Amino acid sequence: MSDILNFPAVRVAIVLVNWNGWRECIECIDSVLGQAHPNFHLIVVDNDSADHSVDHIAAWCASPEADATWRRQSGVARYTDNAARTPVAVRILENADQGSALPEDESRLWLIRSGGNLGFAGGCNVAIKAAGLENFAYFWFLNPDTVVTRQALPELLGRAQRDPRIGIVGSTLRYYDAPDTVQALGGASLNRSNASSRHIGEGAPVSIVPSDGSSVERELAYVMGASMLVSTAFIRKVGLMQEDYFLYYEEADWAARGRGQFDLGYAPRSQVFHKSGANSSKLLPLYSAGYYYRNRLRFVRRFLPDRMAAAKRMLFAEMLYHFARGRWGLARIIARVLVS
Repeated sequence: MSDILNFPAVRVAIVLVNWNGWRECIECIDSVLGQAHPNFHLIVVDNDSADHSVDHIAAWCASPEADATWRRQSGVARYTDNAARTPVAVRILENADQGSALPEDESRLWLIRSGGNLGFAGGCNVAIKAAGLENFAYFWFLNPDTVVTRQALPELLGRAQRDPRIGIVGSTLRYYDAPDTVQALGGASLNRSNASSRHIGEGAPVSIVPSDGSSVERELAYVMGASMLVSTAFIRKVGLMQEDYFLYYEEADWAARGRGQFDLGYAPRSQVFHKSGANSSKLLPLYSAGYYYRNRLRFVRRFLPDRMAAAKRMLFAEMLYHFARGRWGLARIIARVLVS
């Protein structure tokens, strides 16, 4: 059990950015409300969903019930498992774009209508501004298509508290539909010779998860945004997330901007089950791919400009790979990115 349970005064803002995904978001909320660390406030930013997400989430808070289709994952303590559960106090805010004091009422959850589709970074920034840096020691950013174990947050906080130089801490990400398989150990490594990245441990059995995260931390170039605990000290010094990415590479940019000022951490026993791309899959695949490839070069241009030629050669090879397999749309997207 993490030492952080000895520090109940550590206050955390937990942030979910939702876009047309209220079903996944509700399941995530249900697991978040079962966290062992008691001192948190939950903020859901809705990016102008067309599926009445805010109404659905508010209705569930008024009468929390489990869905029969939800999978039962090891270590997850759901709010709806409590027979004596009560309605979740919720406050709905419109276009909250500046810092504000916490509400005087006992609301456990804020639902913020962002007023537009601001992307992941933009939605996270709305939550940070609305919450106010003075009110929280940490912000835990979660994808809304995740389910978290009861000890996920305590383990993240435990790693962060042990070393004040750590600005961002990642979890062990496991696939929701294949829970014995790792999606990432904390985040990704970066090959600086060609500016390519890879998720550490991706596809490996969960048995490879280390008891100590130090070896993974030596590889980490960035923590995956699916589960990312960020200290307020990091945000104050490095600044908000860069919004021009919109989708993909925002967390890589944040980590790169903090390099030399803060370290990255990994909490192996912080376990998060990820449905992997539930929100991005709602986009047209080619639309999503366009952001991915453009932002890849945007990141390289900002942080590894001397490797731009190598990064473009890698994209050219990927383009040929897709052409050879008849994936004309993806190949054309990459061609357009390379030309522009």
